[in-house]
Amino acid sequence: MREQMNRVFRSVAAPLFGLAVAAALAAPTMAAEAEKVSVRLAFTAGGIDAPIFVAAGKGYFAAEGLDVTIVDGDGSTGTIQAVGNGSFNIGIAGLGALAQASATAGFDIITAVAGLVQKDPSSIIALKGSGITKPKDIEGKRFATEAGNLSDGMITAFAEANGIDMNTVKIIVTDAYQQALLKGDADFINGWANPDGDHIAAHAPIEEPILFADHGVNILGSSVIVRKDYLAGHEAVVRGFLKALTKAHDDVLADPAEALKYFMQYRPDFNAEAIAGEIKVMEKYRKTARTIDKPFGYVDAEDLSQTISLLEKYSGMPKGFVKPEMIYTGAYLPTP
Repeated sequence: MREQMNRVFRSVAAPLFGLAVAAALAAPTMAAEAEKVSVRLAFTAGGIDAPIFVAAGKGYFAAEGLDVTIVDGDGSTGTIQAVGNGSFNIGIAGLGALAQASATAGFDIITAVAGLVQKDPSSIIALKGSGITKPKDIEGKRFATEAGNLSDGMITAFAEANGIDMNTVKIIVTDAYQQALLKGDADFINGWANPDGDHIAAHAPIEEPILFADHGVNILGSSVIVRKDYLAGHEAVVRGFLKALTKAHDDVLADPAEALKYFMQYRPDFNAEAIAGEIKVMEKYRKTARTIDKPFGYVDAEDLSQTISLLEKYSGMPKGFVKPEMIYTGAYLPTP
């Protein structure tokens, strides 16, 4: 995976009449004082990251005095490690992944300051005509999955929450699980409704994906994370970053086509059609039922408690170490 680094430099507005000399002398100093901020994404950039690129391209970060570098990631775990060891100032990583990493490694040095994907897109995906339209329909069917997906425990949580007897399900472990579904070697898979479901639907019609989040199992996803010591010394930076991101998100909602334009400026070799689709569809995963009327980035304490509880019960996360207030604070979100 090729990492691309993009930097946004702060520009200085033209001075007002009568202050021309002072402004001209101050401008180089203002530019030099722009705070350099390195940001690592959770994965290769996608439509869900559009607000970050809009904030960069439209100068919203610059207006907050920030000189932001954006780098693709290769998973939440890697981003958590990179932020934890100080390689990056800010990261985008799963809030559930942060909880699990904190408990497993026994550290309390990183917190999330905003939730970006709060409704888990994990789902049951089956082809049209499979008869799989509700949770219990997977009983007696063939389930293709990769080992990592099986071991995270969420399919077990989904089964227990919905009274499914997994002993009746034939499990096929394969890295080519999507191909197994398309070839008819499996009846369903467990993947993200978007974009995994979209990729499969491009080859064959599918039933409406059965979202785990709609059936009692929701793990909070992508969030903005920072080291707590960095946050303590750079409160204005974090507040400015979140303010710019929130403003940019409003722009993404208002004009998705413009958002795509800015995204493609930073990732010109990406598939524009695919990114446009992601920008449109991923917005429905921004919030949960508890946060639907809350500001962008707000995380509900009950949603976070449920995430921790599910991970402790089904994913082998050590119990009792992680508390909601330990891994999330909403104190730095912009005031509506």
